[in-house]
Amino acid sequence: VKPANSNFKQLQPVAEYGKIPPQAIELEETVLGAIMLEQDALIAILDLLKPESFYKEAHQKIFNAIMTLSLEEKPIDILTVTEELKKQKTLESVGGAFYITQLTSRVSSAAHIEYHARIIAQKFIHRELIRISTEIQNRSYDEGSDVDDLLDFSETELFNIAEGNIKKETVKINVLIKEAINQIEESGK
Repeated sequence: VKPANSNFKQLQPVAEYGKIPPQAIELEETVLGAIMLEQDALIAILDLLKPESFYKEAHQKIFNAIMTLSLEEKPIDILTVTEELKKQKTLESVGGAFYITQLTSRVSSAAHIEYHARIIAQKFIHRELIRISTEIQNRSYDEGSDVDDLLDFSETELFNIAEGNIKKETVKINVLIKEAINQIEESGK
Protein backbone atom coordinates (compact mmCIF):
# COMPACT_ATOMS: atom_id res chain seq x y z
CA VAL A 1 0.00 0.00 0.00
CA LYS A 2 1.49 3.33 -1.07
CA PRO A 3 0.91 6.45 1.02
CA ALA A 4 -1.40 8.85 -0.82
CA ASN A 5 1.09 11.73 -0.86
CA SER A 6 4.02 9.85 -2.34
CA ASN A 7 5.24 8.53 -5.67
CA PHE A 8 7.11 5.42 -4.61
CA LYS A 9 8.78 3.43 -7.34
CA GLN A 10 8.38 -0.26 -6.72
CA LEU A 11 11.62 -2.18 -6.63
CA GLN A 12 12.15 -4.52 -9.52
CA PRO A 13 14.08 -7.59 -8.43
CA VAL A 14 16.97 -8.43 -10.69
CA ALA A 15 16.29 -12.15 -10.50
CA GLU A 16 17.51 -12.88 -14.02
CA TYR A 17 21.02 -11.93 -12.95
CA GLY A 18 20.80 -13.80 -9.66
CA LYS A 19 21.92 -10.76 -7.71
CA ILE A 20 20.39 -8.85 -4.83
CA PRO A 21 19.97 -5.14 -5.55
CA PRO A 22 22.35 -2.80 -3.68
CA GLN A 23 21.07 -2.08 -0.18
CA ALA A 24 22.10 -1.15 3.36
CA ILE A 25 19.29 -2.37 5.62
CA GLU A 26 21.23 -1.92 8.88
CA LEU A 27 22.09 1.67 7.99
CA GLU A 28 18.46 2.31 7.09
CA GLU A 29 17.48 1.08 10.56
CA THR A 30 20.17 3.23 12.17
CA VAL A 31 19.10 6.38 10.32
CA LEU A 32 15.41 5.89 11.15
CA GLY A 33 16.22 5.20 14.80
CA ALA A 34 18.48 8.26 15.05
CA ILE A 35 15.78 10.51 13.57
CA MET A 36 13.35 9.37 16.26
CA LEU A 37 15.94 9.87 19.02
CA GLU A 38 17.46 13.24 18.18
CA GLN A 39 15.48 16.27 17.15
CA ASP A 40 18.01 17.72 14.68
CA ALA A 41 18.86 14.43 12.98
CA LEU A 42 16.23 14.84 10.27
CA ILE A 43 17.58 18.26 9.33
CA ALA A 44 21.02 16.76 8.68
CA ILE A 45 19.70 14.29 6.10
CA LEU A 46 16.63 16.03 4.71
CA ASP A 47 18.22 16.86 1.37
CA LEU A 48 19.85 13.43 1.02
CA LEU A 49 16.97 11.00 1.42
CA LYS A 50 13.41 10.52 0.28
CA PRO A 51 11.11 7.60 1.09
CA GLU A 52 12.08 5.64 -2.03
CA SER A 53 15.77 5.94 -1.10
CA PHE A 54 15.14 3.16 1.40
CA TYR A 55 15.32 -0.39 0.06
CA LYS A 56 13.02 -2.00 2.57
CA GLU A 57 9.36 -1.10 1.94
CA ALA A 58 8.66 -0.86 5.69
CA HIS A 59 11.44 1.71 5.99
CA GLN A 60 9.93 3.70 3.12
CA LYS A 61 6.63 3.84 4.99
CA ILE A 62 8.30 4.81 8.28
CA PHE A 63 10.28 7.58 6.60
CA ASN A 64 7.13 8.78 4.86
CA ALA A 65 5.41 9.01 8.28
CA ILE A 66 8.40 10.97 9.60
CA MET A 67 8.23 13.36 6.64
CA THR A 68 4.50 13.84 7.18
CA LEU A 69 5.12 14.76 10.83
CA SER A 70 7.90 17.12 9.79
CA LEU A 71 5.72 18.88 7.21
CA GLU A 72 2.99 19.27 9.82
CA GLU A 73 5.64 20.67 12.21
CA LYS A 74 4.91 17.97 14.77
CA PRO A 75 7.52 16.38 17.05
CA ILE A 76 9.21 13.26 15.76
CA ASP A 77 9.75 10.42 18.23
CA ILE A 78 8.73 6.80 18.78
CA LEU A 79 5.22 7.69 19.91
CA THR A 80 4.40 10.25 17.22
CA VAL A 81 5.78 8.08 14.42
CA THR A 82 3.79 5.11 15.73
CA GLU A 83 0.63 7.23 15.85
CA GLU A 84 1.22 8.58 12.34
CA LEU A 85 1.68 5.04 11.01
CA LYS A 86 -1.58 4.05 12.73
CA LYS A 87 -3.27 7.05 11.10
CA GLN A 88 -1.90 5.99 7.70
CA LYS A 89 -3.03 2.40 8.45
CA THR A 90 0.49 1.07 7.85
CA LEU A 91 1.72 0.34 11.39
CA GLU A 92 1.18 -3.42 11.22
CA SER A 93 2.68 -3.70 7.74
CA VAL A 94 5.95 -2.14 8.97
CA GLY A 95 6.27 -4.54 11.90
CA GLY A 96 4.13 -2.83 14.54
CA ALA A 97 5.05 -0.60 17.46
CA PHE A 98 7.63 -3.15 18.64
CA TYR A 99 9.63 -2.73 15.42
CA ILE A 100 9.57 1.07 15.75
CA THR A 101 10.91 0.72 19.30
CA GLN A 102 13.60 -1.71 18.10
CA LEU A 103 14.83 0.87 15.59
CA THR A 104 15.66 3.33 18.36
CA SER A 105 17.19 0.73 20.67
CA ARG A 106 19.95 0.04 18.12
CA VAL A 107 21.17 3.65 18.10
CA SER A 108 23.08 5.53 20.78
CA SER A 109 23.32 8.84 18.90
CA ALA A 110 22.89 10.50 15.53
CA ALA A 111 26.58 11.39 15.35
CA HIS A 112 27.22 9.84 11.93
CA ILE A 113 23.74 10.11 10.46
CA GLU A 114 24.76 12.18 7.44
CA TYR A 115 27.48 9.68 6.50
CA HIS A 116 25.01 6.80 6.86
CA ALA A 117 22.39 8.66 4.82
CA ARG A 118 24.89 9.22 2.02
CA ILE A 119 25.52 5.48 1.81
CA ILE A 120 21.75 4.81 1.65
CA ALA A 121 21.45 7.43 -1.10
CA GLN A 122 24.31 5.82 -3.05
CA LYS A 123 22.63 2.40 -2.82
CA PHE A 124 19.41 3.99 -4.13
CA ILE A 125 21.30 5.53 -7.06
CA HIS A 126 22.83 2.13 -7.84
CA ARG A 127 19.36 0.55 -7.85
CA GLU A 128 18.03 3.31 -10.08
CA LEU A 129 20.92 2.88 -12.51
CA ILE A 130 20.21 -0.85 -12.64
CA ARG A 131 16.52 -0.15 -13.26
CA ILE A 132 17.25 2.38 -16.01
CA SER A 133 19.92 0.28 -17.72
CA THR A 134 17.58 -2.73 -17.70
CA GLU A 135 14.82 -0.61 -19.25
CA ILE A 136 17.23 0.76 -21.86
CA GLN A 137 18.39 -2.76 -22.65
CA ASN A 138 14.82 -4.03 -22.99
CA ARG A 139 13.84 -1.12 -25.23
CA SER A 140 17.00 -1.55 -27.30
CA TYR A 141 16.05 -5.14 -28.17
CA ASP A 142 12.74 -3.87 -29.57
CA GLU A 143 13.72 -3.24 -33.18
CA GLY A 144 10.56 -1.19 -33.69
CA SER A 145 11.64 1.38 -31.14
CA ASP A 146 12.86 4.75 -32.36
CA VAL A 147 16.53 5.33 -31.54
CA ASP A 148 16.02 9.05 -30.91
CA ASP A 149 13.20 8.29 -28.46
CA LEU A 150 15.43 5.77 -26.72
CA LEU A 151 18.25 8.29 -26.44
CA ASP A 152 15.83 10.93 -25.11
CA PHE A 153 14.47 8.45 -22.56
CA SER A 154 17.98 7.48 -21.47
CA GLU A 155 19.14 11.07 -21.16
CA THR A 156 16.02 12.13 -19.23
CA GLU A 157 16.19 9.23 -16.79
CA LEU A 158 19.90 9.73 -16.09
CA PHE A 159 19.41 13.48 -15.71
CA ASN A 160 16.59 12.85 -13.22
CA ILE A 161 18.87 10.68 -11.09
CA ALA A 162 21.65 13.26 -11.15
CA GLU A 163 19.31 16.19 -10.50
CA GLY A 164 17.46 14.47 -7.69
CA ASN A 165 20.62 13.51 -5.84
CA ILE A 166 22.80 16.60 -6.02
CA LYS A 167 23.19 18.08 -2.56
CA LYS A 168 22.74 21.79 -2.54
CA GLU A 169 25.39 23.54 -0.48
CA THR A 170 24.05 25.43 2.52
CA VAL A 171 25.82 27.81 4.82
CA LYS A 172 24.52 29.03 8.16
CA ILE A 173 23.56 32.69 8.16
CA ASN A 174 25.84 33.56 11.10
CA VAL A 175 28.85 32.35 9.09
CA LEU A 176 27.84 34.54 6.14
CA ILE A 177 27.31 37.57 8.40
CA LYS A 178 30.71 37.07 10.05
CA GLU A 179 32.39 36.82 6.63
CA ALA A 180 30.61 39.98 5.45
CA ILE A 181 31.67 41.90 8.57
CA ASN A 182 35.28 40.76 8.08
CA GLN A 183 35.21 41.88 4.44
CA ILE A 184 33.75 45.27 5.40
CA GLU A 185 36.38 45.73 8.09
CA GLU A 186 39.15 44.72 5.68
CA SER A 187 37.96 47.14 3.00
CA GLY A 188 37.84 50.01 5.54
CA LYS A 189 41.50 49.63 6.43
